[in-house]
Amino acid sequence: MLLYWLLVIFTGLDPDFFSIDFEAEPVYDADLNTIDVENPGDRSGQSSNSGNGFFNDVLRFFQFDELPLMFILTLVFFSMWILSINLTHYLGISSVFIGVLLYIPYFIASLFVVKIFSKPLIYLYKFINHKGEEAIDFLGRRCVVVSRVEKDKMGTVQLMVKGDPIKIYAKSNSSEALTAGTEAVIVDESKDKKYYYIEKFEY
Repeated sequence: MLLYWLLVIFTGLDPDFFSIDFEAEPVYDADLNTIDVENPGDRSGQSSNSGNGFFNDVLRFFQFDELPLMFILTLVFFSMWILSINLTHYLGISSVFIGVLLYIPYFIASLFVVKIFSKPLIYLYKFINHKGEEAIDFLGRRCVVVSRVEKDKMGTVQLMVKGDPIKIYAKSNSSEALTAGTEAVIVDESKDKKYYYIEKFEY
């Protein structure tokens, strides 16, 4: 966790980079038949994502859809550490085997602890947009490739916004690989909103 947050601080790694993608909620028609989210014309009578619905519901219950994944895990591990130190000390547990087995109840208990104490953090997170600034529309902006970008290989690009240099993740929008120093233009955003597509800027 320490290594991750050092990367966030010193490299500008987006806290949402390791976020979880939640399935869209199914839409129901007047006859209570489920309509497929990707194919609205498909009325199969069953939810297309029913297989992972329970797992998504569990994650939503513990607010993994409200805060960045790594932020919640940091709170969970910190809570587990506090529980482990105190229970081991006051209950006099010295067995390594028992200590390892207790990791499971520690983890479950910590999820509920974090669910309670993260409530105010959710409002704060939404209020400051987790970056402390307004959302920026990067589409159509020119940028410079910092690390090699390919169609199937993510790299980084840098652009200036209101005089400030900003680095974002990007992939090539074509089969052409773009090397460091190449000027490019941002043409699209990935569906999961984790990176952008760029093309070489032609003068």
